[in-house]
Amino acid sequence: MIFDDDIELALALACEELQMTRDEMIRLILREWLEQYGFIPFRQLDEGSDTEGSA
Repeated sequence: MIFDDDIELALALACEELQMTRDEMIRLILREWLEQYGFIPFRQLDEGSDTEGSA
């Protein structure tokens, strides 16, 4: 999928900064949008996850 130039640039910059592939970034953005608007439930973090205790 090809986006407008400004979206492609922002996507490329985000991929570089977060060290993610373009496909990974699109999946992440889409999942977070769908979660935010209630189309899919929020993912629950496991108690033993790497992010436990970091807020």
